Amino acid sequence: MIDLVPNLDGTLDKPLYVQLYEYIRNEIIGENIIQNEKLPSIRQLSGSLDISKTTIENAYQQLLVEGYLYSLPQKGYYASAFDKTYVNSKKNETEYVAEQKVKKLVKYDFKNEYVEEMNFDFNLWRRYMNRILNYDYQKLYKSTDVQGEMELRQEIVKYVRRSRGVTADASRVIIGGGVQYLLNILSTLMKKIHIDECAFEDPGFNRAKNIFMHNSFDIIPIPIKDDGIDLKVLKNSNSKLCYVSPSHQFPTGTVMSVDQRIKLLKWASENDGYIIEDDYNSELRYYGKPIPSMQSFDKDGNVIYLGSFSTVLVPSIRISYMILPRKLINLYNESKNRYTQTTSKTEQLALALFMKEGMFEKHIRRLKKNYTKKNQLLIQAIKNYMGDKVQIGGMDSGLHMLINVDTKLSEQEIIEKALDREILISGISEYTIVKKIQKNPILILSYKGIDIDNIEKAVQSLSKICF
Repeated sequence: MIDLVPNLDGTLDKPLYVQLYEYIRNEIIGENIIQNEKLPSIRQLSGSLDISKTTIENAYQQLLVEGYLYSLPQKGYYASAFDKTYVNSKKNETEYVAEQKVKKLVKYDFKNEYVEEMNFDFNLWRRYMNRILNYDYQKLYKSTDVQGEMELRQEIVKYVRRSRGVTADASRVIIGGGVQYLLNILSTLMKKIHIDECAFEDPGFNRAKNIFMHNSFDIIPIPIKDDGIDLKVLKNSNSKLCYVSPSHQFPTGTVMSVDQRIKLLKWASENDGYIIEDDYNSELRYYGKPIPSMQSFDKDGNVIYLGSFSTVLVPSIRISYMILPRKLINLYNESKNRYTQTTSKTEQLALALFMKEGMFEKHIRRLKKNYTKKNQLLIQAIKNYMGDKVQIGGMDSGLHMLINVDTKLSEQEIIEKALDREILISGISEYTIVKKIQKNPILILSYKGIDIDNIEKAVQSLSKICF
């Protein structure tokens, strides 16, 4: 019979029997208690832990019900035999604990996927939601349009025409709960026309790559040059589909030149191919005017345009959109009723009203003002504390920038040492397909969620790590 020594805490909100149940369960899963091993009796455990018999009975009963224990009349309780490779193993428990530890350690987060509270007015958003719930609630009794609510699609068309030069009509707009959902639909359409390879910027957006990989596409990495993707590599591939972010390449920040855009459009036209233009964060340009979309140059209908509201609003409002060229929309219409709409109808209608009354563009102007200040503060802090030991890239737009660091440390060494200093940061290798030995580590500094008052302190601390 084994000894059980759980660390029970009566001050926690979690009942003692639940704490005991979880402890014994984890000991069985981790094979610290082996199969058929006998556990202490309820009386013995009550005495050794100085807790009530009822507490132990409740814990043992839950373990019996779930099959972690079995009992033999007049003999006691024993650990059950089962295949532990199909449940949370010691390794998974360790990984989970490590992840939680990282979250607790982080003071300066340069790898953030959240926004500061000051950057979104939830009181204003609540008023628009309430207007739908109070005055347009009749619309909510009907099921959501599988393609997205017409009111929102119409407002999107007006907005992208004004801001990005995109030519479209509402019938070609598809709304979904995030870009990945839309790319999943697109990958199905591509398979129907026998396209099962996709050329991707390298480095590039992992979440997009993952969708195509999941749908059994061959992924062809295309290197990034100073003016965009390497068209020579693309032309030598067999791909008829290419994913790009030309206005602010992720993560390098490279802007594709007009010459490269036109050559890429010609490639698509001559090869009967398609270009997926991810125009994420296109509104957030800090120097000069926003760069026109590639779709605005497209005369042959080869560009599939992607946009999202999640970054410029808040991540919890999962509304993205895809604009298909005319020659693909009929193919989509043939099978669109197989899908369900993944975005709240209430939020779609509220956003449509928000845009119609000019509040979205007003929000973008305020957001741009706030992020411009953070962008400039970060650049100045890098110059002050790192000087000529770094080169800054991708700082003209978007919500992150790169620093190429002249240091003896590797990218991974900096990331690990930064975490020890309560800084969470990522490197460019996280987004590459073809792994290369870099002369200097390249770090990605996202400033979307980091507090403006922490930027200088974070860079100063990072500088001490690198040099």
